[in-house]
Amino acid sequence: MKKINIFITIIFLSIFGLVSCELNENPTFLSTNNLFEDVAGAKIALNGVYSGLTDYGYLGSEYHHTLNWTSGMYNSNRDGSLKDIAALNPSSNDKFITNLWAGIYRTISRANSVISQLEEKDLGNPEQRDKILGQALFLRAYAYFDLVRIFGRAPLIIKPISSDNPNTGLSSSQDLFAQIIEDGNKAVQLLPEKGDNEAGRPANLAANMLLAKVYMWMAGNKKASETDLWQKAYDNAIKVYGNYSLVDNFGDLWQDDTRNNTTESIFEIMGNVEHSFKLIKYWTAGKAHVGGLTWARFKPNLEVYDRHVATYPDDPRIRFSFKTDFNKYKPDGSFTVVKAYPSYTKRNNKEKSYPYGYKYFIKNELALNTESNMNYVAYRYADLLLMLAEIENELNGSANAYQYVNEVLTRARNSSDTLVTAPADWNGITQDSFREAITKEYFFELQQEGQDFFNVRRRGYDFFKEFVIDAHNNHPLYDFKKKRDIELLDNKRIMVLPIPDIEINSNAKISTSDQNPGY
Repeated sequence: MKKINIFITIIFLSIFGLVSCELNENPTFLSTNNLFEDVAGAKIALNGVYSGLTDYGYLGSEYHHTLNWTSGMYNSNRDGSLKDIAALNPSSNDKFITNLWAGIYRTISRANSVISQLEEKDLGNPEQRDKILGQALFLRAYAYFDLVRIFGRAPLIIKPISSDNPNTGLSSSQDLFAQIIEDGNKAVQLLPEKGDNEAGRPANLAANMLLAKVYMWMAGNKKASETDLWQKAYDNAIKVYGNYSLVDNFGDLWQDDTRNNTTESIFEIMGNVEHSFKLIKYWTAGKAHVGGLTWARFKPNLEVYDRHVATYPDDPRIRFSFKTDFNKYKPDGSFTVVKAYPSYTKRNNKEKSYPYGYKYFIKNELALNTESNMNYVAYRYADLLLMLAEIENELNGSANAYQYVNEVLTRARNSSDTLVTAPADWNGITQDSFREAITKEYFFELQQEGQDFFNVRRRGYDFFKEFVIDAHNNHPLYDFKKKRDIELLDNKRIMVLPIPDIEINSNAKISTSDQNPGY
């Protein structure tokens, strides 16, 4: 029997950041007298929401640990994670999953505080109030959209929690999606037009992008004749179309001096040296720069590399997506060249048995540390174009869908220093073939960018099993008797992750019988 007393309540709130986290970090965060009487104070509170988003427990770190490994697409130098979470066999007490759950709810809690206050006040400046409220609604929708896709069900909390009522039971995915759509539509109305938004803050089109993704996820593998969700996805996505543009060279998206705030960015989360994202540290090979502070937490599986090369052998994006050799530095500054897969095909070698991801691999090898002002791009225009291609194909067939995907493929070809013919423009593809091809195209363009977990699951378990589990487990080079090679567990439960034990044990309205099936 669960006994909820004041002590347990305080611990619960502290763990999940619903109240006391704000009190610890900023004693005035929830003080209406101090923060919600004018625009300046409300912006401070809003900054707290963004801080939650970029916190270590969310996009700062644990989001990537949890979702990259459970995407089934990446190996790791972290030996302790190879046999469980990276093998699609996570436990309900996994620390990365637990931290992510708490980090998402910390962000939601802060958004709830801003929303509840600004729904009742105009701050003496209704225009500024709407911009702040619109951002809080967008961020809450963004966080809940992550939550529902990762866990399937979760407590739906839209008001600030007090110690008098700390517990909320699980809500269905339908209820969570309804709230996400409500928040998203309000954000569309309240957020400023593109060009009127501040850098690192969403315009109204970012909310349309979010809603298009929501409707596509809800549509899943249903055909347009079976649901109106594809039409709703189109209605939102087409509003974004033409308002952004692809950068000329795909490689510029990943260089230190050209990656931030490009014409392609729809929603971009600001980083800085003092509050740096951990992506460079996590994706770079150990000792691949003179500072030597990198860990290679994520490395593409062999089938991920092989699939791209087999589909588009001359694709210029390959060299901007994968790194197959690197300079390994010694303390005196000298280095040796390490050649990894595909040059090295033997197994059980931590440095060489897998390729590396290029996008977040450190570019300045002489840097003494990995701290940078790199932003994290959550939504970019190439993704929107692929979405429109998929949506149009579902609604009307492939004839008018080519235009969108071909923009992405043309940019890919033009990203080479020499003339290449791959990836060629699409034409003459049936609706069914287009559906299969576009689903895979997301990975050639967007892999490593934090969306893989979702993109492999959106079309259902059959696609996930074929594209991820079977492709991995049947690869001819793996030796699952070796330490580095891991066999992926084939179990439908992995379509969602387990609800953390700490939530079940601390929340009086959730019991062990509420755990996701199979965990």
